[in-house]
Amino acid sequence: MANPTQTGTGRIGREIIPGRVTVLSVSWLNSQFKAVAVHRGVVEGTWECSEPMEGATHLEELLREAVRQTGYHGQNVSLLLAHPRLVQQLLEVPPIKGQALRRIIFRQAQQQKIFTGEAAWASQTSLNGRVDQRLVLHLFPKVLLKQYTDACHANDLYLTAVIPPSAVLHQQSRVLPLERTDVALLAAETAGSTTVVIGRGDGQLLLARTLAGTWNEDADRLAVDLNRTIQFVNQQYSVTVNKGVWIFGEGAVERLPQLQQHIQLPVRLSPTPATPNYWATEAPKLRPELTPNFVTPELQKAYQRQVFAKIVATVTVFLVLGLTALSVYGVLQARQEAANIRLLAGQFERLQRSFAQLQARNHLLAHKERVANLVLEGQTPPVPVWFLGYLSEAVPPELVITNLQVKRQEKEWRVQLAGTMQPSVVQPSPEALSNAVGVFANRLAEGPFHVRFIDEKEKSIAQRMKTSGLSSIIPEWVANLESGTPARPSNYFEIEGVMQ
Repeated sequence: MANPTQTGTGRIGREIIPGRVTVLSVSWLNSQFKAVAVHRGVVEGTWECSEPMEGATHLEELLREAVRQTGYHGQNVSLLLAHPRLVQQLLEVPPIKGQALRRIIFRQAQQQKIFTGEAAWASQTSLNGRVDQRLVLHLFPKVLLKQYTDACHANDLYLTAVIPPSAVLHQQSRVLPLERTDVALLAAETAGSTTVVIGRGDGQLLLARTLAGTWNEDADRLAVDLNRTIQFVNQQYSVTVNKGVWIFGEGAVERLPQLQQHIQLPVRLSPTPATPNYWATEAPKLRPELTPNFVTPELQKAYQRQVFAKIVATVTVFLVLGLTALSVYGVLQARQEAANIRLLAGQFERLQRSFAQLQARNHLLAHKERVANLVLEGQTPPVPVWFLGYLSEAVPPELVITNLQVKRQEKEWRVQLAGTMQPSVVQPSPEALSNAVGVFANRLAEGPFHVRFIDEKEKSIAQRMKTSGLSSIIPEWVANLESGTPARPSNYFEIEGVMQ
């Protein structure tokens, strides 16, 4: 790879390059390769290959180095090309437009090419004749154009324009000091060849062609070719090149006198300065709709389709990745849910078994409870209840129990009874009350409860009851009961005792 001899940054032509333009503008004039990186209308870097470079096989490497040296970050590439196989023809066609005109130009291009293989073509409108319309037809081998496109693709770049130098030179001819109908010839040195444009002051193009050689190599021969070109235009268009010849490029100042010796018309220098990167800097200023371009609108749309396809592919990849991730997440979630279901099912089965066991235990406890209730219901009632039940048998019919207290004291039951004679007994006598109470006390003492009377007299009486019998003691107990108690109603009695 050749080493760079010039790099730099600047704002060349910032006022003219449209602000929407971002492109790597390359001028490849025969063997001279230069590149200018334009970002949004501003030239941000330049680079020139120090060695002569010819052949499409070098373009891939040259573009890679140009991108690196200029710091270009875009994708579009514009190529201003001067090549030995790039030729021009003056073409006359019927006054038609659109696809019909394109088909005619395509057939004429394949017929008039001077190289093998299919021809790529671009055209510019020339000064029309009385009947037919004239076109300047630019021809270039399509196979080379394909190699240039492939070289760009290899560097992730897109070739959007391949322009002949005559397009830039025609733009320069418009700044010459000419009246609208004046005709002048403008010749430019293009690094080994000479590009010629003949036009009017109103900007109308008459002829564009490329001549072999330059004034730096053989000025006399070039002067002869320029004279022949002027005569051809005078005859073909019936006009006169009345404003002479203007020259531009390297060596123009030194070779002007020599050219003037062989050309009858005045020879002048172009007022446009020849800057080192002139061609690469001026190409982005051209209006696309007026510029001959070997990259057809179909190829440019193909580039746009490729960009769109890349965007769609990128979006599709992200969508597929997102859907795949979502699907994987869904599968994992499904597996997790299935595992949770299995876990919950196991827990449910265990709970069901536990529930069944608890139900069985509950049934068993209920059965035991019923059995216990049956046992409890069949038990003998407590002592107070028993005693109360016994009173219904022990109380003589003449007596009525009005008060009953049964209390537990330590290991004994304390019993207090109070009563009176039945209301039905008219004028009860003390003897009847004593007899009835004596019978009642006898039954308590001898009955199942064996009531023992607790006061001292009663104790002695009870002791004597064990030795002498109850019949000999009862009268004495009754007498004591009547004499030892305070005054009370004649038909009222109280008994207090204990039982085990």
